[in-house]
Amino acid sequence: MSLVKYKEKRSENKTPEPFGGKPDKNILRFVIQKHAASHLHYDFRLEMEGVLKSWAVPKGPSMDPEVKRLAMMVEDHPYDYRTFEGIIPQGEYGGGTVMVWDEGVYMPSEDPKKDKKANEKKLLHELHSGKIKFVMSGQKLKGRFALVKAHGRGENAWLLMKLDDEYATKDDITLEDKSVISGQDLKEIASTSENVYGQKPKEKSKPVSKKKVKETLEQQVDPDDTQVPESELDVTAILKKAPKGKFDTTVTPMLATLVDAPFDDPGWQYEVKWDGYRALAFMKDGEADLKSRNNKSFNDKFYPVLTAIKAWNLNAIIDGEVVVVNDNGISNFNSLQNWRSEADGELLFYVFDILWLDGKNLMGLTQKEEAQYYFRSFRKAASSGAVSVSRPGGPSFLMWPKIWAWKGSLPKGQIALICLVTVLKTG
Repeated sequence: MSLVKYKEKRSENKTPEPFGGKPDKNILRFVIQKHAASHLHYDFRLEMEGVLKSWAVPKGPSMDPEVKRLAMMVEDHPYDYRTFEGIIPQGEYGGGTVMVWDEGVYMPSEDPKKDKKANEKKLLHELHSGKIKFVMSGQKLKGRFALVKAHGRGENAWLLMKLDDEYATKDDITLEDKSVISGQDLKEIASTSENVYGQKPKEKSKPVSKKKVKETLEQQVDPDDTQVPESELDVTAILKKAPKGKFDTTVTPMLATLVDAPFDDPGWQYEVKWDGYRALAFMKDGEADLKSRNNKSFNDKFYPVLTAIKAWNLNAIIDGEVVVVNDNGISNFNSLQNWRSEADGELLFYVFDILWLDGKNLMGLTQKEEAQYYFRSFRKAASSGAVSVSRPGGPSFLMWPKIWAWKGSLPKGQIALICLVTVLKTG
């Protein structure tokens, strides 16, 4: 990679983020930045070829050799980015608060040289081969580490792991949550940093109130959700009506049928046509799989969704769509195609159907019956902040795409499965 993709996503006249910088002639540096963007994650960056090779690590690094952390490779960042600590407001690429969590120097783990170019050449060779071993000398991370390409788990998927040495420990290093350059945590950086998007670095800004800081960080990490409506029918009776069915991992989702014009017929409702990837979630006995409608695995590509549905701890098959949305909640397919980590945008899973639940096949229920069972099944997840619910509408719903710039809308028969739109937030 080069800095082309980095610069495409940023504007030099708006953001305080660095756009260049010259590396040290004698040593190789690294930085790990804690980043509260749409979801909290750690950006792991190693200097190579005059830029910072970068990986997004959702759970952060570990000092335990038995722990392997998913690390999604993202675009190269400029060398000067290693000292960036500040705020990028929501709406801009990577919007959120950035902390320099750790920094230091590093070298190859095997046969290191005194010459920087020789070390860099060896590391680049390991990078292209898919396995990098290196020694870190930071304020928090010390000792031998490895980044290994996770073949078969997505083009950009790697695993970050600690190698066994005298620095290895089962203690959680991420609990050390202060910046190594300012000594502040994320909330303090958000309230005091003068390095704010849209402002010159030397320009002093008015400190944000503690209340506002708390609200901002809560929105970055765990946005609020709407409430689930009360059930109108006897869900126990609905359950008895539903026939038994096997947990079928080969089921495919219902597709839309093209018609010549909108219609207003009894028993039909309209809902949003999202611009994303159709996906099926299979959950049983504490395990979960996320697949495309063509039975391709989405587990690694959209790992936050997988984490969220697994946390529901349900025995169910659900049908929905994975999207990336902007600040207005409008899906963007191009952003979804380029999504590699939380820094690339807000990833959501819009759930349409519940096809199977606890040994029951729900595909024969009416729209209203399936809706009530749906509410009961996901009430716990919704109350924990994982789900929000909205109802599809009638003919007036056709005006909404014009107002909100949606891709379109689809009519749904009341005898069909798809009756409600719920939003599953990943994180």
